[in-house]
Amino acid sequence: MVKRALLCLFLTVWVVGTLQAETHTVAAGTKFNCRLTQTLSTKSNFQNDPFQARVSEPLYIGNDLVIPVGSMIDGRIAWLVKPGRIRGVGEMRLDIDHVTLPDGRTLTPNAVLTNAYGAPGAKVHDEEGYVKGPSSKLRDAQEVGLGVGGGGFIGLLIAGPHGAVIGGAIGAGAGIADSMRRRGADLTLPTGTQLEYQLTRELVVAANALRQTAAVSVKSEDIR
Repeated sequence: MVKRALLCLFLTVWVVGTLQAETHTVAAGTKFNCRLTQTLSTKSNFQNDPFQARVSEPLYIGNDLVIPVGSMIDGRIAWLVKPGRIRGVGEMRLDIDHVTLPDGRTLTPNAVLTNAYGAPGAKVHDEEGYVKGPSSKLRDAQEVGLGVGGGGFIGLLIAGPHGAVIGGAIGAGAGIADSMRRRGADLTLPTGTQLEYQLTRELVVAANALRQTAAVSVKSEDIR
């Protein structure tokens, strides 16, 4: 009787250990999507500010659910540059610290931002995930052009063709001075902006954790 009980105990421990040791791997290069739950801007935020986003599409390994919709991403603004007065645009880099699943467990993926959708003028511009804001070059060029046209017209009325040239030059200078006085357009990522991340390293997840995630996800669907 004692031997049978010990054998059952040994088998239970062995099965549990085997399940815990079994793992699945999400390959590097896999992409997943989330949406910001707050607005981020170079106007009001600073480097190292935290941010949160909600996973908007489920991530699977085959038929196994790894990260369900609704999981929360906690990250930080790892880099922030405000737009300059003469040239340059606002920039940010949004790094992920961890992902909290509906069952309370956390994953720590190594991932880089590859795309941002829903933020006017924003664009991810290199392999390290920096987001650039809109450029003010077109606005500055239009202001200089208006200065040239306006100054030239006034100069033409006052002193003829020669005055038009002088007036145009004065108008151009005024436009350039006004452009230099103001900063460029800020980079703003409004609430709901969709962020696409790509794993830079494989993500290893325990098999029993996948089953737990699936069970919690099913319960959540039943509640809804």
